Amino acid sequence: MRFSEIPSVFLRATTLIALVVARLATITADDGSREKIDGDLILLQGKWNLVDFIYYRDNVAERLPKGQRQGTRTVGGNRYRLKLRIGAQQVDDDYSFRLYSKQKPKAFDVTLSDGQTVIKGIYEVNADTLRRAYTQPGEPRPTQFQAGDQTYQVWKREVDRPAPGKSDP
Repeated sequence: MRFSEIPSVFLRATTLIALVVARLATITADDGSREKIDGDLILLQGKWNLVDFIYYRDNVAERLPKGQRQGTRTVGGNRYRLKLRIGAQQVDDDYSFRLYSKQKPKAFDVTLSDGQTVIKGIYEVNADTLRRAYTQPGEPRPTQFQAGDQTYQVWKREVDRPAPGKSDP
């Protein structure tokens, strides 16, 4: 490469980097909502394990024993795969969701795999815990956790740990 070509190569590389950065800044959800992937949506990404599952009916709690509840939720973008066993019921399906993180309490809508049915709920998320409460389709969104008629769940983030006996160089 000749010395006179260096500014041209530098300009092309700078332009390419600027285009990549601009594209990354506009990554959006894939449900057509153009919801930006940031804030709580970033916190939700990854694999979660079910810790608690409680049905509330008329403010009375029915907690399922640990042996009757297990599940994983794997979130990518604004979609998740749910593998859940609650008593004799089993679920293994994909869902899309939308967050309303500016509402108080924070809210979400989940669209079931039929593409029509929507479940409304509230949530709290931090680095390793996700709390969710939601109602049945067609019912109003809950306004608080663990009250009224809702399903309440607690999820913990799954953390990949190195295999025993192996260490990084």
